[in-house]
Amino acid sequence: MSASPQLHTSETAPFTREQFERDRGEVLSRGRWANAVLYVHRHGTERWVVKDFRPRAFSVRNTIGRFLIRREVRALRGLAGVPGVPAAAFRLDAHALAYRFVPGVPLKHADLGRHAAGFFAQFERLLAQVHAVGHLVHLDVRNARNVLVTEQYEPVLLDFQSYLGTRWMPARLRRWAERLDLAGVYKHWQRSDPEGLGEARASLLAEAGRWRRLWPVHGYLGLRKSHRPPRTSDTGSR
Repeated sequence: MSASPQLHTSETAPFTREQFERDRGEVLSRGRWANAVLYVHRHGTERWVVKDFRPRAFSVRNTIGRFLIRREVRALRGLAGVPGVPAAAFRLDAHALAYRFVPGVPLKHADLGRHAAGFFAQFERLLAQVHAVGHLVHLDVRNARNVLVTEQYEPVLLDFQSYLGTRWMPARLRRWAERLDLAGVYKHWQRSDPEGLGEARASLLAEAGRWRRLWPVHGYLGLRKSHRPPRTSDTGSR
């Protein structure tokens, strides 16, 4: 798997909003009220993921939506050519972006089996490359829905809406932020392959856990998750 370094402008974009609206394709995720709707759109022989705020309320799509689309396209363009990052990203319009579809399973639902050690070592290298090439930290690596496992058991990192640029940071602060980011990889590694994590990575994960307890923002848009017991319909397979 490799990411294409090709960039698209509004003049060279593979398809337009009008073409997308003729057949949006399959809905991958509807999200919540302030999330974009995700589609898999087929254009010619290629499939694209389209992240679209157009279905949201006017106040959402023209504030949060515009800001996040512009922000994520900027991050993806800065990472063009990095394997494991969505490729050929472009802005469909002010409310939507698109990038090439990669077949895979969210890490949350993946069974890595004997591939776990190799997968997480590659994931660690991918995130280090994101830090070095994009001059940013992702900040939401801990969310297993943001990590795709391809058919070749390779990682793809998704959803760069929450990133923080690191160019302005003093070296010590940048290294601290990057270590917190890497702790997200180690969280998943520990759950899937604790013996392969190693002492140094486990120590960094524990250190990051202590810092995270001081972080003031939790949950969706800063709202803490409810701790109510789950209803019967919330548990088990569907």
